[in-house]
Amino acid sequence: MKNKKLEKLEAIRGFSAIYVVLFHMLPQKIDVFGINIGFLFRFGSEAVIMFFILSGFVIKYTWEKNPDKSFKTYFLKRFIRIYIPLLFIFLSAYLFKCYSEGTLVDPEFKTLLGNLLMLQDVISLKPNVISATYLGNGVLWSLSYEWWFYMLFFLLSDRVKPPKLNVYVNAITLIATISYLFYPFILNRVIMYFAIWWIGVRFADTYLKGEIYTFKSIKKYAYFLLLILCLLGLNLYINFKYTKIYDYPLVAFPFVELRHFMFAFIAMFAGVVWNKLNWFGFDKIFGIFKYLAPFSYVIYISHHYLVVEASYLNFIDNKIVEYSLYLLLMLLFSYIVEVVVYPKIKKRIMSYYTINS
Repeated sequence: MKNKKLEKLEAIRGFSAIYVVLFHMLPQKIDVFGINIGFLFRFGSEAVIMFFILSGFVIKYTWEKNPDKSFKTYFLKRFIRIYIPLLFIFLSAYLFKCYSEGTLVDPEFKTLLGNLLMLQDVISLKPNVISATYLGNGVLWSLSYEWWFYMLFFLLSDRVKPPKLNVYVNAITLIATISYLFYPFILNRVIMYFAIWWIGVRFADTYLKGEIYTFKSIKKYAYFLLLILCLLGLNLYINFKYTKIYDYPLVAFPFVELRHFMFAFIAMFAGVVWNKLNWFGFDKIFGIFKYLAPFSYVIYISHHYLVVEASYLNFIDNKIVEYSLYLLLMLLFSYIVEVVVYPKIKKRIMSYYTINS
């Protein structure tokens, strides 16, 4: 039976995935009795940051539980997990694009290659981006970060002794943040964000040791994150002119980095506080979302074309019904790809790998 504490992570993962869908699907203004409740769904960026923290926890947890720590096995598992569902999304996105335009469209091979190499980000929101996200699917920006987090984690965990790991992470993320003030690009941006992902790693380390989450246990890292926040505040001051360039400054450079780290800092403390309260009310608020967790990855990467940009049901003369059906079909598609098809492909690949290794 799955540990109840780990089930909470599943519930948060499922909630974060559907929240991002609602963030992109719902209008900014939703008046209920004269009150705009639309602002409740304006924190999609924060939901992605929660994905990063959860990912750090899961990767650290599985790393310590798995006796096989070879790069070949680690790489293959991470590759299969990220790329197999992603290839389905690339294909379905292209087919939907062709259907919506009524002809074969440009497959954008250059952009596709950039995404396959995990070099994508949102060009309209950040400077010095190498590749746009494929076919305008903006959420794919986080996959490039996630992939390189995996690679950096292995490199550090394989080469650095555990007592020095936190020191190394602090050093490289601090250097990346300082360099970000002068020239922001994919390398220092990803390494800087690794400090957020590392929150999950530190929480997993505490969990695996059977220790209690306390303010004391996170105090040193909290001070370090405060240092990064100060540097990002300086970055906002230095590069404030960019807030006039980008159409959505609250989700763009140089504000969005500060926003992301601020949320990560708050989330870290919120986790400790809620744990001290014995997760009071958690199951009532988030418990149901654990059922979405097994296919939350595909929900996240598929909803742009299956919901947000969908038009194949626009003959329905009721937007609520139309988008409700888009949502249901997206959930069904995500379930089939991630719960039914993906495990079978994974099993075949891993069986072949085991036989030939």
